[in-house]
Amino acid sequence: MTYLSISPMYNDMRLLIFLLIIITASPLFAQEKAEEEKPLPNMFQFNIAYGFQIPGGDLSKRFGTNSNVSVGAQYMAGKLIFGAEGEIFFSDNIKEDVLAFMRTEDLAIIGNEREYTNVLLGERGWYVGALGGAIIPVFPEARRSGIRFTVGVGFMQHRVSIRDQAGEVTQLMGEYKKGYDRLTNGLAIKEFIGYHYFSKNRLINVYAGFEFMQGFTKSRRSFNYDTMMSDDSNRLDLLQGIRIGWTLPFFFDADDRFYY
Repeated sequence: MTYLSISPMYNDMRLLIFLLIIITASPLFAQEKAEEEKPLPNMFQFNIAYGFQIPGGDLSKRFGTNSNVSVGAQYMAGKLIFGAEGEIFFSDNIKEDVLAFMRTEDLAIIGNEREYTNVLLGERGWYVGALGGAIIPVFPEARRSGIRFTVGVGFMQHRVSIRDQAGEVTQLMGEYKKGYDRLTNGLAIKEFIGYHYFSKNRLINVYAGFEFMQGFTKSRRSFNYDTMMSDDSNRLDLLQGIRIGWTLPFFFDADDRFYY
């Protein structure tokens, strides 16, 4: 009697099925890899952010810590970033009391009606400039996200905000107020380094990091009424702190279609 062995045939069939699976799946894997490695679409991004800053240099002699709100519009081509941004910074933390000569022994100010009046001092400033930089991916699966670093150059201005709420002090009305506000401005350079995250669903796009600013400024008032002196010295106004922001991205396809 002759016995037919099916073991070799079974092994041959398994090998054939395995080869067919590999041959069929190979184009799919190649296509998926090609899709992963294709260039990212260029992007326009609108940013809004909040910052907390600590002053340094000459600025630290006049003001304390401040808050900062910024907006920016940038174009991202590949990993490179080009754009512009503007910000305002503000605080009620004052170290240089420009109204010290008006105060009584209990630090109050007397208005025109010979009564105590409420005068508030604060810091008000702004910056506007252009920037350039890049986002360097850290993780292979997140090609758009990564270390964000930018360098900017622009114009910085700050002053002492004087608010006579009742309008009862003649020395602080109209043009007289300019003699106390220490208006200062000049060229500024700014750097940022942090991490920028873009979610795949394009809904959660945030960044956070450290920011540094150096202002090469001068006083723009010819005379300070409280000191009875002019100030024409060169200043180095420094700000450093943290910034947290949110990004609204818009993408450009290869055929120049514009979409969110």
